[in-house]
Amino acid sequence: MAIGLAVFCLLAFGLARSALGGAPTAYETVTVQPGDTVWSIAAEHYPQSDTRVKVGEIEHDNSLSGPSLHPGQRLKLPSS
Repeated sequence: MAIGLAVFCLLAFGLARSALGGAPTAYETVTVQPGDTVWSIAAEHYPQSDTRVKVGEIEHDNSLSGPSLHPGQRLKLPSS
């Protein structure tokens, strides 16, 4: 009985989190071009959003530890 209750609670929590806007489910992949920065990519792909917020999301989602990008590097961008 306790196991069933635990499973139910976990499923209910997961569904509630999804309904309340959990993590994005889709990503767009972009390839870094010479001269690109996280800031320029965020500004180009999210023109209606606060670029500072999107830079943070991109850095977090791609486990970037610094601002350096390399041509050919692939980044995943949360779908807007």
